[in-house]
Amino acid sequence: MIKFDIKMPSTDDLMRAAMAEIEKNITQRARRAAAPHGGVTVKFERTPNGTIKAVNFQGSEAAIKAAQATFKD
Repeated sequence: MIKFDIKMPSTDDLMRAAMAEIEKNITQRARRAAAPHGGVTVKFERTPNGTIKAVNFQGSEAAIKAAQATFKD
């Protein structure tokens, strides 16, 4: 008889993986939009449970505006 022991990731592990992917996407989009203006540095503030609280951009004013415009719909 063959037994399979499949261990599913915990909720915390799934949340961490999701937040990492979201942060990666935000960073890529912001850097791509701000590149013609000198680029930006992206920093994330997190809540105690690990979700994103705020995204901060550092760079020239034009680069920051370009990065922010990417996320306004």
